[in-house]
Amino acid sequence: MTIKYVSDINPSKESWRIVVSVTHLWHVPSYNNPSELQNIELVLMDEKGDKIHASIKRSMIMTYQDLLNEGESYTLMTFGVGLNSGDYRPISHAYKINFLNIIKVEVNRDASIPLY
Repeated sequence: MTIKYVSDINPSKESWRIVVSVTHLWHVPSYNNPSELQNIELVLMDEKGDKIHASIKRSMIMTYQDLLNEGESYTLMTFGVGLNSGDYRPISHAYKINFLNIIKVEVNRDASIPLY
């Protein structure tokens, strides 16, 4: 599977493979219980400087909260892509990445992606 860029991402397939850096990561508390996490939101950037919003829902938080860190690079494969719609859009990219049960995440220490 060939590595693609953030600008190529669209919902036409699920077999994407991208190398990105986490430029921002924040936790969103549950509305009903602020001590419980609702989801984790991320801004990811590729080596060209293009950015995309990514979201990790509550059911996947335990799997990824200790793996993903701001400033580190990762190779992401087989993830969901959905419309980046709604009132809150941290990035203007038309789509966003959704972490699903099928996603594969690998730390990529060789990536030459600037932090910001």
